[in-house]
Amino acid sequence: IKSIITDITTLKTSLPPGIFVRHGCSRLDVLKFLIVGPRDTPYELGLFEFDMLLPENYPNTNPLVNFRTTGGGTASFNPNLYPDGKVCLSLLGTFAGEPWNPRESTLLQVLISIQAMVFCEQPFCNEPAHAAAAGSLQSAAYNASLHALTLQFGV
Repeated sequence: IKSIITDITTLKTSLPPGIFVRHGCSRLDVLKFLIVGPRDTPYELGLFEFDMLLPENYPNTNPLVNFRTTGGGTASFNPNLYPDGKVCLSLLGTFAGEPWNPRESTLLQVLISIQAMVFCEQPFCNEPAHAAAAGSLQSAAYNASLHALTLQFGV
């Protein structure tokens, strides 16, 4: 509980613009967060909802995050956000890379990583096979389709 209270206190004073968090009154381990799509991205001004559950052995285990803005399981906003709600991020243990470190990783780090790495300017490049496609016509077309999707489901 002490780790959860520390993380929640940090969130109250350190959240960057565009991220909003609420936790359960009687269940500090249940959180909901909203990310406003950053400017100059295909997600601009869209509202994206997530649920977070802190497992019983938190912080020894990473938080569990579920993406809720899926249009009932039909919308795919990013290679790292699945229509079934899965969020691919190394801190969450769902993607390759730097894993959750119980002594160093924080909820703030998870939220900022999702905002910066997922809701980015060229999300097409988040797919490993397209990592070098920045500025390509494929990337621009993907952004246009995401912008339309954001207008449909993300607002």
